[in-house]
Amino acid sequence: MSKPNVYGLPQHLRKDKGGYFLDYIIQEEGLAKRIRVRLGLIPLDKAKRVLAQHMQAIVENRYLATEKPKMIFSEAAEAFLAFSRSRKRSFHRDEQLVGHLMEFFGDRFLESMTPDQIEKYVVSRRSQRKEVGRELKGATLNREIACLKTIIRRAVLNRQLDRNPLEGLKPFKEIPRTRTLTPDEYNNLLSQCSGHLKPIVQLAYVTAMRRGEILGLRLEQVDFKNRVIVLEAEATKTQEKREIPLDEGLLGILQRVPRTLGSKFVFTYKGKPIGDIKKAFNRACARAGIKDFRFHDLRHCGVTNLRKAGVPDNVIMSISGHKTTAMFKRYDSVDRTDRHLALERLRSQETDKTLKVGVERHV
Repeated sequence: MSKPNVYGLPQHLRKDKGGYFLDYIIQEEGLAKRIRVRLGLIPLDKAKRVLAQHMQAIVENRYLATEKPKMIFSEAAEAFLAFSRSRKRSFHRDEQLVGHLMEFFGDRFLESMTPDQIEKYVVSRRSQRKEVGRELKGATLNREIACLKTIIRRAVLNRQLDRNPLEGLKPFKEIPRTRTLTPDEYNNLLSQCSGHLKPIVQLAYVTAMRRGEILGLRLEQVDFKNRVIVLEAEATKTQEKREIPLDEGLLGILQRVPRTLGSKFVFTYKGKPIGDIKKAFNRACARAGIKDFRFHDLRHCGVTNLRKAGVPDNVIMSISGHKTTAMFKRYDSVDRTDRHLALERLRSQETDKTLKVGVERHV
């Protein structure tokens, strides 16, 4: 292999958490590469002497031993967010996750991360939540750690890191939500919803559509003739096109929603698209006496009700947009009624068998 050609003097004598280092560029096999010479935690005057020696070595067509540039978390995180913003509809969620991670890992070298540091991060996050009187749940931690691992994997993919230091890190235990509404609770909730909120809740409860899909629903996506809502790939979280079936009840609800002149959206309030319904929904739940229930739990209700109606899992998944059976099962809540029905069906089968045997003996 030909000897690298150094064709630029070090632009800066720089310093970071690891001490002083030099920057220069070499041309190797036709490619320009940025190289950093790590000097370590040495005094400034010594670093300047090394810089002078290095410049002399360049003049003499020599160069010092170099090491691969180390990447700090903040650089890798920004690269990940650029990817997320260009590829994902949920990039706002990634921005929130990265924000939490930056507070702790911002100036750390990626290769220096260890599982022990993750434990320290967990302690720090729990302390933050405790200060505001909120519990940090396993699901939240897993989303943040998954984001961290994705950032590191992308750094490895881009050859900015030789290995993943967090490979094999196990997820935290999650307690999936199983909260759904009884028919009485659902009717009470509807009675307390404001006019613009009620049809949104009804659509979520019956179809298991996501909040963003409902609030972003456009008039052109509602096909009244074929009785479906058509969600294009770019309008869904999974980036896959899907159709939501509509029955007479839902068709009537959508037809009665007041239209805003000049707006392309189905759901509007005071002439503008509805951006957030969290406060309005929480107030409706409070008035209805419904506790520990979130808007996203309506998605659990939709999936569970379809399953109880005997709809096959693959058909439900095509409506709800779940890509994996594992994730789908998290939204299918088994309740007390299901367990009682299981025993009733068992007893019914045993009774049928007994009657059948009796008839055969009689004959």
